[in-house]
Amino acid sequence: MNPQKLQKLLAGFKGWREQAFILALAERAVPNAQLYYESTEQRAQARALTQLIDAIWLRIQKPGSEDELEERAAELSDTLSTLTPDTESVDQYGVYPARDVCALIEQSLLAMINPEKRRCEEASQLSLATITQFIEFAEGEGKSEDALIKLFDRHPLVAREFSFQEELYDLLRSAPHPSVEFFQSLRELAQDEGVSNIGVSLAD
Repeated sequence: MNPQKLQKLLAGFKGWREQAFILALAERAVPNAQLYYESTEQRAQARALTQLIDAIWLRIQKPGSEDELEERAAELSDTLSTLTPDTESVDQYGVYPARDVCALIEQSLLAMINPEKRRCEEASQLSLATITQFIEFAEGEGKSEDALIKLFDRHPLVAREFSFQEELYDLLRSAPHPSVEFFQSLRELAQDEGVSNIGVSLAD
């Protein structure tokens, strides 16, 4: 599927499909934040992030009443604020992908609290931006803007990202209704055997 077409289709997602799409993007990027926390000896933060993701998946599966949903989402948002790294005070590249993970999680929470605003397209672009920024950091030194664009266009990480997002879209579009089993399979797909959207694996 053409990436531009995918972006337009994502703009039509809403409700549990929108929330699950954004959270799956965040899930896939989690190793980026975990690596940052471990490299800066913030192991408690790493554990807290895993617990936060678990809690949000559970909340999507069993939303409860509107009041309960808003209250729980607010609590989770408060937790997230303590986990989001300050890019201004850290001189380390890994802080940026870690911040992006938290931004995706925030988008998933906002989608729960305010379902009227469409957020899938923005989350999709954020995940892609994490990848292109990583490629520029790792391989882009001395390259012109045109050379960088060509590098992005042919890079396997970018191709892998579009393939994942398209598969995620197809699964969510074709699912007739949400179920615990469906969300579990979606989360397993997003985890991608522990490899993040920028190719980070804590098993390495």
